[in-house]
Amino acid sequence: MTPSSPSVLLFPGQGTEAVGMSAGWESQPAWVETLVTAETHTGYPLRRLMAEGPLEALRFQRHAPCAVLAHSVGLFRAWRQAGMPLPRAATGHSMGFYSALVAAGVVPLEAALDLLDTVEGLSEAAFAGRAMGMAFIIGVPELDVRQALLAHPALALSNRNGQAQFTVSGPVDALEPLVAALRPSAFKVGLLPIRHPLHGPHMAALLPALARRMAVVAPSAPAFPLISHFDGRLLTTGGEAWDDGLASVALPVDWLAVVARLETLAAPLAECGHGSQLSGLTRWANRSLQVESLQRLPQGA
Repeated sequence: MTPSSPSVLLFPGQGTEAVGMSAGWESQPAWVETLVTAETHTGYPLRRLMAEGPLEALRFQRHAPCAVLAHSVGLFRAWRQAGMPLPRAATGHSMGFYSALVAAGVVPLEAALDLLDTVEGLSEAAFAGRAMGMAFIIGVPELDVRQALLAHPALALSNRNGQAQFTVSGPVDALEPLVAALRPSAFKVGLLPIRHPLHGPHMAALLPALARRMAVVAPSAPAFPLISHFDGRLLTTGGEAWDDGLASVALPVDWLAVVARLETLAAPLAECGHGSQLSGLTRWANRSLQVESLQRLPQGA
């Protein structure tokens, strides 16, 4: 099936990578071309890792975001080649926003891959002396999470994914006792397989260097508006969209604000990537919103 009317596309972030995610797409020219470009630029065997694994190698910190980015952009381009109209708008969760930037034509795929690499390099250098990361918390009210954080001033609420679904970022030696304290009252809680304190104030010191290194990129006007995952505002120029992408490494994700914007657009929703990460988060925030998946191949493919 090819969506016949403009949808709002949702691009998932890291954590959606899985062995087998590329099944069926290896025969799609637009997908293959996108992956070849990504592999040539990074030197990573992304197609082999997605098809064969091992999972540990696919989830390696430098491989996973590149695989998710390239796969999502490849899906978008394959669906467009099959006749899907331009979306009415698009957004992404965490680094999924970079996929939206590339899909909208704000920056080329290579620039988004360079951004991922630069964030990784700066983070490795900045946090070399202390283990950093993120934890997820599901089933605990926001007020209770914020109350628990008062005992751990080194931590920050980094993702507001739903009414009772959050992530926290900061030093691992502070995350572990927070997880232990919340475990009895949480539906699920634990550490994420991420080595950096993304979407929190610890990343703010990296922004000047990040901006300097990415200053060679000249963003273009987006082919469709993008929705900030920080506050849900519409981004309609290349400059503001690219700036939002750069700053997003230190800004918290507020998916509830995104969902509020989706409600005003009143358009079909489609997740452009592997898995159902954003379908779940969106329905968690508003049960009336249905999210289609573009992971399946276009009709006739």
